[in-house]
Amino acid sequence: MPRILFVYLLSLCFLPVFAQHLSIHQEESAKYAALGLISDWQYDSLNNYVVVKSFARPSQSLQKRVFGYHPYWSGSVWQNYRWDLLSDLSYFSYEVNPETGEAITIHDWANAAVLDTAISRGVKVHLCVTLFSGHATFFGNPQAQQTLTSNLISLIASRGAHGINLDFEAVPASQQQGLTNYIIQLSEALHSALPGAELSIAAPAVNWSNTFDLRAITPWLDFIMIMAYDYYWNGSSLAGPVSGLWPLVSSFDYGVNRSLSYYQGMGVPANKLLLGLPYYGREWPVSSNSLPAATTGSGFAVTYRNIRANATFYNPSNLYWDYRSYNPYYSYFTSQWRQCFFDDERSLGAKYDLVNRRQVAGIGIWALGYDNGYSELWNLIEEKFTGGPLDFCNDTIYDSGGPWWNYANNETYTETIFSAWPGQLSLSFNSLSLEPGFDSLWIYDGNNTDAPLLVAVSGNELPIPVLTTDNVFTIKFFSDNLTTRAGYELVWSCTTSGVNAKEGVLNFKINPNPVNKILNIELPDSLAGKVHVLIFDLKGKVVLAKIQENTSSIHIPVSNLSSGLYILQIEVDSKANRKKIAVL
Repeated sequence: MPRILFVYLLSLCFLPVFAQHLSIHQEESAKYAALGLISDWQYDSLNNYVVVKSFARPSQSLQKRVFGYHPYWSGSVWQNYRWDLLSDLSYFSYEVNPETGEAITIHDWANAAVLDTAISRGVKVHLCVTLFSGHATFFGNPQAQQTLTSNLISLIASRGAHGINLDFEAVPASQQQGLTNYIIQLSEALHSALPGAELSIAAPAVNWSNTFDLRAITPWLDFIMIMAYDYYWNGSSLAGPVSGLWPLVSSFDYGVNRSLSYYQGMGVPANKLLLGLPYYGREWPVSSNSLPAATTGSGFAVTYRNIRANATFYNPSNLYWDYRSYNPYYSYFTSQWRQCFFDDERSLGAKYDLVNRRQVAGIGIWALGYDNGYSELWNLIEEKFTGGPLDFCNDTIYDSGGPWWNYANNETYTETIFSAWPGQLSLSFNSLSLEPGFDSLWIYDGNNTDAPLLVAVSGNELPIPVLTTDNVFTIKFFSDNLTTRAGYELVWSCTTSGVNAKEGVLNFKINPNPVNKILNIELPDSLAGKVHVLIFDLKGKVVLAKIQENTSSIHIPVSNLSSGLYILQIEVDSKANRKKIAVL
């Protein structure tokens, strides 16, 4: 391809979409389709492909499903996937002709090396099927439906793949029954022809007009991947978070927590839910350096790797944190103000914590490779979804509206909180406002709702603080369909009895100090047995706890701690050894 032509086509890839509200899946499908058939090396050039020469292996196995979409335009980036931290790969996509059910294209499904590699590494492979328009035509044509079903089963069998992921988007409410009927038909045919194969769907963050009849289709699906992104899109009138944990403004009160609560409230079992999250952000021209800011034109999507690589505009001096939606964003001025909302380790980490607390099946990623050349998002998956309890010793739990907005109607969910602290936890409410007698919160002294009840609350009277028996508790929340209130702010923390341990003498080293990310602790090689690592703030409160066994090297993430001085305590055989540390 001539250089000038390729550069021109490259520029087309970054033109914003003006006409209608397209999801990121549909938007990027159209963008790359406009390029026509180009080679992997051209995709690599387009994607700024970087070769990663070495891969760290997780010390423990993956405990959640990590379902990543692999778009056909990814080029060679799959060679940098950390397969040990990936459970499922969904190849994007079989594009449906709604008139016939035949494929407009299946791209390189028949020959893509990424599929062979995934299967050889024990990763399940799914074929994603996209239908973004012509729904009435397709659902009104039994022959087209049968053709699609037969084709999909044949393609799955031919590749030794494991499932089908339906990505049917922009389905009008009038086609609800047609969508339901086809999911049932495909489920019966797939499970009959290929026992053990899985059928899943990519479901919208907001189920407008109840187009997806969840109570009817859930029994026929093996899992549902919630597309918990695109809350703010290219044509939004306000710049806002692609995937805010909580709402940015009360007038558009949707966010990740609320979407997950909705699906659970509709009766979808936790073991059938994946929370899909973005490895991309969006940027808009805006009216001012305020929040929220009105957009003055269309926005565009930008991948995580391009955000990390663009130090000119996306630099620390332009970086802000939105406490309402719990999301970072960049705001900068060129010829006008611009804002770019995206997700980083902190915002994704909070959503991964929600996945763990709700005990749902795992996460989805749109899209694999969008972080290529940067290891921190893989490291975050390892931190959150391998091994045992997380290395923190206090947290604050909110309802689906977060600290600023009301919870929603018709919510029913449970959350289970585990701590690495090997003893009791203290629970107290900072605030409480539930509709008296109708909306309620229960707290149980264990890892499920069969455990003894610690406290049940409704209304706005704060109960006295309580202690758990062990290092785990479960909350259950219910709201009816009439009135909402501000919700709850529940604080839990480890007890501080460890500060009373007897003084010991242990020659251990720490580095770096001051520290801003990882604190490395080196212990004597001869040390055996359990090592309790505690970090206290200057008020004596435990803010982090970790237990290691038979090790001479411990690595403690401290990026969640506020800047300041702390006391590090290494406890062996009930004897405490302490040093001061400074967190930047």
